[in-house]
Amino acid sequence: MSDPAGILRLQPIGLRRPWGGRRLLDGLRPDLSVEPPVGESWEVSDVGEDDTSLHSIVAEGPLAGESLRNLIERDSETILGPISQPGSQPRLPLLYKFIDAAQDLSVQVHPDDALARKLGLGIWGKSEAWIILDALPDSRLQVGLKEGWDVVRLVECVRSGGVVSDALHEIAVQRGDIFELPAGTIHSIGAGVLLAEIQQSSDVTWRVHDGGRTGLDGSPRQLHLEEVLLTTPPQPASSGRLPAYETGSGWSCRIPDGPFRLHELRGEFQGQWPADPHFFSILSVLDGRTRLEGSQGWLQEGDVRFILPTVMPLEIDCDQESWIICASPAAGLR
Repeated sequence: MSDPAGILRLQPIGLRRPWGGRRLLDGLRPDLSVEPPVGESWEVSDVGEDDTSLHSIVAEGPLAGESLRNLIERDSETILGPISQPGSQPRLPLLYKFIDAAQDLSVQVHPDDALARKLGLGIWGKSEAWIILDALPDSRLQVGLKEGWDVVRLVECVRSGGVVSDALHEIAVQRGDIFELPAGTIHSIGAGVLLAEIQQSSDVTWRVHDGGRTGLDGSPRQLHLEEVLLTTPPQPASSGRLPAYETGSGWSCRIPDGPFRLHELRGEFQGQWPADPHFFSILSVLDGRTRLEGSQGWLQEGDVRFILPTVMPLEIDCDQESWIICASPAAGLR
């Protein structure tokens, strides 16, 4: 199936992780050219300056073989829209991925924009959102510090060999849950969770605690306790779980503010794509079938598309089983 003009299918980028498993290979991404344990499939990426293997490549059509990085550098407004990034080369501000946690991930935290820039780590920190695609019985997330805890007490707990889980809210999850995690949120994904993640385009992760796990090279994984002390958890403290989607509501703007917007749709729908057509957006089909204006075929579960800016809103047609998310940048200064 060929996509309409302005709709790009990108090659997924599989990444081995010591906590990963096989669910991406056995389900959403059987064609990934990477051996287990597979922890992540980066679907839309322009991360980093030196490692071009992390830059998405167009999979088909007139632009096949081109990287998003090259397309953006040649004509950023055609690819991204009128996004201002003063003092830097134009870059894609968002990263979209699938994550399979076969084991618990580390307890970790990410800097906000101001801290990332102060430390010379790039122009963006890392706020993110999780969309839970599957969770085995008793799977949990850890999100946010409990009352009475701050990063100083947390780091002291780690250094003294205390029980780090005592500091964190533990949350049972199920398919369909969505969590918003502003930069500075202490968090961990528990074993058995499969999720989609939309985040700012940064790969800066500071580990608070990792249970003494070794990396794929057999060496202990580094902790970043001094960096953790520089972060500021968002206030007021929250589990980050968004209210449940209201059935029959059409497109729902789940995250309206911050560095990105997230819209969700469940069920049958015919009408306009919800993102501002003057900016890029990311379409991800999580269930059911969706057809784009100008296409004869249907997108199905696991399909992801990068939608270029246009002058007219895109029309879509979704069946009754559809579950779709739309991720887009917040308009204005980045």
